[in-house]
Amino acid sequence: MKKTLRYNFRLKPTVEQEAKLAEFGAYARGVWNLLLSENVRRYRYDKTFLFYDEMAGLLRDLKKFDEFSWLKAFDSAASQQVARDLDTALKNSSNKGRAQQFPTFKISFKLKRLHDDSFRCVNNNDCIRIEKGAISIPKVGKIPIVLHRKLASKIKTATVKMRHGNWYVSLTQEVECKSAKQVLSTLVGYDINSQYTVVGSNGWYVKNPKAFKKASSKLKQIQVQLSRRTKGSNRWQKSKSRLNKLHGKISRQRLAFAHEVSCSIAKSSDIIVFEDLNVKGMQQFNGQMVNDNVMGLITELTKYKAELNGAVYHEIGRYVKSSGICSECGHEHKFDLSVREFSCERCKAMQCRDLAAAKSVADTGEKDLMASGILVRALPKSQQKSPPKTKVFE
Repeated sequence: MKKTLRYNFRLKPTVEQEAKLAEFGAYARGVWNLLLSENVRRYRYDKTFLFYDEMAGLLRDLKKFDEFSWLKAFDSAASQQVARDLDTALKNSSNKGRAQQFPTFKISFKLKRLHDDSFRCVNNNDCIRIEKGAISIPKVGKIPIVLHRKLASKIKTATVKMRHGNWYVSLTQEVECKSAKQVLSTLVGYDINSQYTVVGSNGWYVKNPKAFKKASSKLKQIQVQLSRRTKGSNRWQKSKSRLNKLHGKISRQRLAFAHEVSCSIAKSSDIIVFEDLNVKGMQQFNGQMVNDNVMGLITELTKYKAELNGAVYHEIGRYVKSSGICSECGHEHKFDLSVREFSCERCKAMQCRDLAAAKSVADTGEKDLMASGILVRALPKSQQKSPPKTKVFE
């Protein structure tokens, strides 16, 4: 089985190439707004929408007019991708299961003082290729690229974007997944909380690095400096650039930490059990802590990496109680969040709250997987003698 993954690489364009990339990003935004406005007008007229085939035909017809000559300068495959994205957004907004809002118009980066436009190219007839340390982008040319890793397979699409003052390209490639393991010997449950990012039922702890909290004093200093500058002046632009780069550094630190943790989890366990956290609801109470802990990102990365390694990934129900359950006798307790260690009221066993929660997650996940028929307890062979606590599944 193959899985499509996305890999990000840094670009080092020249001044002329930067202007061209920013221009193409503006073209993609213009195509989105143009097609969306036509959809709004059509819906007000006869309560219907334009979908991909009609939008692609509209773009082809508009190229004949002088007012839309900029569509000829833009890559035709990239404009078709914008139409595909709008088609998907329109269908998701009308799907009750997705609960997504109706697509909105994109604002110019000049109004927001940011470069956040992007465009996606398709590798038709090998038009996107990497040769001699440079990537070829249609109608842009060869741009130097920082190739920090080898390509997994042939490039399918390339998304060019600017983030925190630097240009990046995101390449989608197909990666072959390992075959599913027939015999699974390690089942580990993981609890995610504020003090420790991840606590495993096998006693593995990962402390929260709190990248945002460590940089908060520097952020405050730059923000105060920015507030004292005249908006739009050269000094204001320099302070804004410093603030943008610092936010980019924090974002990269969080992403690198999430990749390290998820990679360790996916490689060390055959059966991985997490709890389905309501991250959006948790952000309403303490958004900074939840964002700094990258709770949702770790579970997302672990899920696809477990599929690549042939492991089993499972999430227990959102409303299943896992915290405050004794790992020895299963007695349930109710504590405040400030209580990190407790003594069981029934068996008097002293234990860590996070470790007990991770063991409870592992037990619940094991019962769910066996009840659904995904796992079956393997019978030991008569010649083999295994410890009584060892569990082997098929």
